[in-house]
Amino acid sequence: GPSRTVLRSPTERRAMDNVDLPALTKGLSLCTGVLVIICSIVFMARTGSYLSVVVGLETMVFAAILLVLEVQAPEPVIEKFRAQLPGMLTVPGQLFLSVLTALFLFSMYAFGIAMAVILLVVVALNAYTLTTFPDSMPARFGTVEHAEASGGDPQYVQPPYAAYPDAASYEYNPSAQPQQPQPSTADL
Repeated sequence: GPSRTVLRSPTERRAMDNVDLPALTKGLSLCTGVLVIICSIVFMARTGSYLSVVVGLETMVFAAILLVLEVQAPEPVIEKFRAQLPGMLTVPGQLFLSVLTALFLFSMYAFGIAMAVILLVVVALNAYTLTTFPDSMPARFGTVEHAEASGGDPQYVQPPYAAYPDAASYEYNPSAQPQQPQPSTADL
């Protein structure tokens, strides 16, 4: 049949224009992260098996990492992430961690399945926000100064080995190494 067009009143359109989507997305991400941690605790307490504790703890750690990256509050922790896990400061890295967390949540009965679906919806909203409001990206994935230091693109962070530009040109020459006699079994 014919498609229906929904006409919105001017008041509804003004209300939609006043929504700060990046702030809303950040708030939903924070609430979802806290609820994922609560879901993991409920799952571990309800089941009590060794495997459920391992899965619950892993899910809690993943959610905590996502929360720390979302708020970017403790700067020493963010600097450690930049040094040890530079992929977590990229859009694909956080997407991977979110999907991995959702997969763990699907094993946590009804509450976990609901949280997994909510997490995937929030991830989709994050993707929409980052494509619609690209100016919100430097605030969430490093500062503009850090982006300029890493090549100008805030989405990508230089890998740790980029600090050693001559490392790629290093060639191993075994004949340049001092030769020492190999010990025999009689020497042991």
